[in-house]
Formats: sequence, C-alpha cells, structure tokens
Amino acid sequence: MANQNLERTISIRTLHGEDVGATDYSEPLPVEVMRIEGNVEQNKHVIYWEPGDPDNPHNWSDVKKWIVSIIGIITVSNSTFASSLPSGAVSYIKEDLNIASTELTSLTISIFLIGYVVGPIFFAPVSEFYGRRWVSIIAFSWYTVMNIGCALSPNIGALLAFRFLTGIGASAPLSVTGGQLADLWDDPVKRGRLMAVFCACTMVGPTLAPFISGYISETALGWRMAFWLGFIVAAISFIPLIFFCPETYAPILLLRRAQKMRTEGDIHAVAPLELDDRSLKSIFATTLTRPFRMFWQESTVFFTSMFLSLLYGTFYLSFQSFPMIYQDIYGFTPGTAGLFFLPLAVGAGLACIGGIIWDSYCHRRQKQNPNVPLSPEFRRLPIGLLGGLAYCMSLFWQAWTARGDIHYIVPALSGIPFGFGFCIVFLAFLNYLTDAYEIYAASAMAAASMCRSLLGAAFPLFARIMYDKLTIPWASSLLAFAALGMSFIPILFIRYGESIRARSKFCQFLLERKRILLEEEKAREASRAASRSVSRAPSLKELALEKETV
Repeated sequence: MANQNLERTISIRTLHGEDVGATDYSEPLPVEVMRIEGNVEQNKHVIYWEPGDPDNPHNWSDVKKWIVSIIGIITVSNSTFASSLPSGAVSYIKEDLNIASTELTSLTISIFLIGYVVGPIFFAPVSEFYGRRWVSIIAFSWYTVMNIGCALSPNIGALLAFRFLTGIGASAPLSVTGGQLADLWDDPVKRGRLMAVFCACTMVGPTLAPFISGYISETALGWRMAFWLGFIVAAISFIPLIFFCPETYAPILLLRRAQKMRTEGDIHAVAPLELDDRSLKSIFATTLTRPFRMFWQESTVFFTSMFLSLLYGTFYLSFQSFPMIYQDIYGFTPGTAGLFFLPLAVGAGLACIGGIIWDSYCHRRQKQNPNVPLSPEFRRLPIGLLGGLAYCMSLFWQAWTARGDIHYIVPALSGIPFGFGFCIVFLAFLNYLTDAYEIYAASAMAAASMCRSLLGAAFPLFARIMYDKLTIPWASSLLAFAALGMSFIPILFIRYGESIRARSKFCQFLLERKRILLEEEKAREASRAASRSVSRAPSLKELALEKETV
C-alpha cells in the first residue's frame, strides 16, 4: 500500500496506482478506472493498490477466484432458469386458474423479462455505493422469496405480479456477475474464456426449465410445485453466495481499508471513493439517460442492440412455438416436449468451446505480431458472422422439417445450430462493445440489455397469433429472413467499424485520452526515479474533451 500527499486536486488512478487520465464525470465508476474529483485537506493521503497487494481481487489465488466466479455463474443460471420456468406448465396454469386467453398466460414469461429491464436501473448505481456483495445478497434473497409468492398465487393477477417482482430480483445476477468477473480476472484471455462459459450458462438455464416444469405439472404435485422447486434451488444457491462470495469491487475494498486505517490511528487515510462527490440521485440520472443517448446517437450500439434483440426475442418466442410443434404436431406431453430444448443447450456448449478456440487463435496471432494490434472488429466479429448464419440456418431448418411426415428428431436437431448461433453472437457482440467503448461499455451494454429484454417480453405475446395466421413454416421463415438480414451487421462492422468509431464522440474522446496519457507518461519517465508517487490533475485539454463528450 502506498500513501500519497496531496493538497488540492487528486489524480485519476487505476486500481494498480497508475495515472490514467480523466474518465467520464457522469459515468458510474468503471471496474478498472476510478474518477477522483474535488479538494483534499492538507496532509490527507489517498490509498490505492500496490502491485501484488493480496487484498486486490486480481491477486487472489486462482482457486478463490474460481470459487467466486462459479458461484456467480450459478446465480446467473438460477436467474435464467426462472425466466422460462412456467413454459412447460402453461396449459396447467391456464386450466387451474380459469384463464381464457393464451396470451394472458404467456405474460408469465414476458412480465418476468420486464423485471430484467427495471432491475438494473436500480442495482447498477446502488452497487457503486454499497458494493457487489450486498446488492447480490439482497436482490437474490428477494428473488428467492418471490418464488414462494408465485407458488401460492390464487389467481393470474397475483401470479403476474409475483413474476414481475421475481424478475426484478433475478436481474441482479445478470447485472453484477459480469462485473465480478472483470473484478477478479485482469488477464483478458482468461476473462474472455470465462465470459464464454458465462454466455453459455445464460442459455442452459432457460432450456432446462421447460421439461422440468412440464413433467412436474403432469404429476399430482401440479404446476405450483415447479415454483416451489425454483424456490428450493434458489435457496440452496443462496448458501454459498452468503458464505463464500466476498466483496470484489475494488473501490469498496479500498474504502474499507481506509476506514480501518483511520480506526487504527491513521486519521489522514482517504479512499478514492470518499472523494467522489456525486450523489446517488445524479448517478441514477446518468444510469437512466446515458444508455438511451448511446442507443440513438451511436450506430454501433443501435445495430448491435437490434441484432441481439431479434435473437433474444426469437429465443423466448420459442417457448411458445416449440409446444405448437412438438405437442400439436407430434403429440408429445408438455414434459416430453420440453426435452426438445436440450439441443439448444448442446449448441450453447459448442459455442463456449468455439469462443475459447477463437480467442486462443487471436491470442497466438497477437503474440506473433505484437506490433500490429488486432482491431476490435477482427478480434470479435468473425465468429459473430458465423453465429448469425448458424442461427438463420436453424430457423429455416426447423420451419420446413416440422411436419408430421418427417421424424421429430430432424427438427429437434435444428436446436443445435440455434443454441450455437445465439450464444456465439452474444459472446462476440458483448465483447465488441466492451473493446470499442471501454469505460463507456457499461452504458452501451445497458442499452442493448434493455432493448433485448423488451423484445424478449414482446415476442411471446404474438407467437400464437403469428403461427396460427402464417402457419409454422412461414412464421419461422419470417424470423429466419429477419435473422438473415441482421447477419450482415458483422460484415458491415468489419468493413466500416473503424470509420464508424472514428466519427463517434465517445470513441474520439477515448482515442484522444490515450494520446494525452501517452504524452504525459513519456514526460513522467524523467521524474519517476525521484518520486514514484507523483500525481497530476486532469489537464485542461482532458477536461475540455470530457465536457464536450458528456
């Protein structure tokens, strides 16, 4: 740990103690960069991580990091499992609660996804003030208890209300776990591979729920037992979350260290987070407005959101279309029909392997040519193109083979490229947004997340009408043609992505910021031997750039 005597303006430092320059004053603190602004009293000193500091999550043992990562992924799987839990029990819920409309029953999935939109608006800023651990614990306990409400619902109104509340709590793992992985793994190769596993798990959960809820609903236990099972699984997962998942957010850890130092007599110790004078209200305002501005102003964010939203909407529409195919055409029970989601999980596993292989190839290529950095477009998007085409192919495959005179295994196998394409596209584009927007990536991904959750909620509502009017071949083909059109987005970004980023005010700021930092790093080399803790205030040029950006 190092101390730094300051009189007025505090420098901007990474969690490793290196000057990095000004970041966006209205952006919630990124994982790797902390903005520090304001006046500091004479003799106060700011604490930060020294290289090798054992309290820095980046320096934890691999065993500890893997334990925390696996717990996070388990909570994500819980969340996504719950999203599709009613799908195998829809007919039983409809009969038991005397629901006349199929669309109203479909709302049990859609309203849950609306919770995915609402939850992160609150969890993201609150986690900045109180850390990831307590946000995860409180939200996951909320999610766990709300499953009881679903199981005990006396009517459809109560069920929909509890499903919405469950969705809000379930959104926290999706919001927090990605940040946890970045907190723990500073090696981009290891982090990228773990993100591949993370993306695969977001699909595995929803594919397991339909046949589980379907089989349970067929027994004397009834559909309510499916929600009791959701509660039991969540409660079991809650135990390791409490006892084996410590705080990983570095600003909070530094805050605790500073507080401990002051109780031990070092009254001048200050954590970077204590110098951040933004109010929770201002952070809420930023969280609400910046994603919308990036969605409309940044073509990269807009088209990425459109592509991911189509895939996400089609995926959740499948929880309505699969029963039409495997129950209505092939005559399977709801539980057995739910088994036909398992090929999607196989495809997700293949996507995870494919993502790791591609990442290893890019890593080897970068090592062979260290002076020629790979562009974000080349590093991330070629596999996105492959995934888009695989997804499109799977929809055409299912559309024209799902009929009574063709064995059910033929349309069922289309689920493998479906799951592969879905996961590989998400992996490619979420990593691309991170690479392209860096400290703005959280807002860019928030825009994509809200958009896709809204479409994921909307698509199941018109599934039955669309398939009844167009028939299964043409309804699925319509989705396939839309996916085919979207599949050209990776090509456009590979060809024009660099010029698009050059016109982006956010990306322009990032490039200029890097240039300024490089110049200042060269200037500091001469004085670094005399003082390794020299700090600097954000330059006027940086502040002017930042003012224009925000």
